[in-house]
Amino acid sequence: MNNNTDYKRSTGCLLVTRKGVSLVEVLVTVVLLSFIMGICYALLISGSDSWEINNVRVGLQQELRKGVDWITQDLRQAGSASITDVPADGTVHTSITFYKCAGASGGNLVWDSNTTRYFLSGSGGNQLQRQVGSQTASVIAQNVQSLQFSRSSTSPGVVNVTVQAQKAPPRGKNLSGNVPIQLSMSFKISLRN
Repeated sequence: MNNNTDYKRSTGCLLVTRKGVSLVEVLVTVVLLSFIMGICYALLISGSDSWEINNVRVGLQQELRKGVDWITQDLRQAGSASITDVPADGTVHTSITFYKCAGASGGNLVWDSNTTRYFLSGSGGNQLQRQVGSQTASVIAQNVQSLQFSRSSTSPGVVNVTVQAQKAPPRGKNLSGNVPIQLSMSFKISLRN
C-alpha cells in the first residue's frame, strides 16, 4: 500500500484520497531553508574575513620585523658620535644618518667613509628605505606609516626607535569596522662606544 494513499468507505463506495503538499507548506519550507542558508553564508563570510584580517596582520608583522632587524643590525655598528642628524636632546626625528664601524686601528675605532641612512619614502611615503653612501636607496619594508628616532641627553648611547605599519584588509573591513590594521614596535638600541 502507498503511504500517500488513504482508503475510506463511504456509503458503500470505496473513495481514494491522495495526500499532497500545500502551497503554504512549500512556502514555509522555502523560508526556513533560506533562513538556514543565510546563517551559513554569514558564518562563512565572517570566517573568511577573519582569515583575511589575520593574513594582513601577519604580513604587517613580517614587514615590521624585517625593518627592525635591518635597523638594529646597522645601528649596533654605530657609535653615539657617528650619528649625524639625531642629536641627544630628546627630540623625535623621522630619519637617521650615521657612520658604521669599519674596524679598529691602534686601539681606536675606524668609521666607514659612507653613511647609512634610514627614512620613509616611495609612493605614498610608506616604504622604509635604507641608503648607504650615494647608492640608490633600497626598500626594506612596505606599509610603514611612521618612523621615529630619538636619543636622550642622559643616555646618548641609546637610540629609541618606533616603527608603525598600517594596511587595510582586502575588502576594507576590519573586525572593528572600516579601520585599517595598525601595528607598531618600539625598541632601544645600544650603540658602540
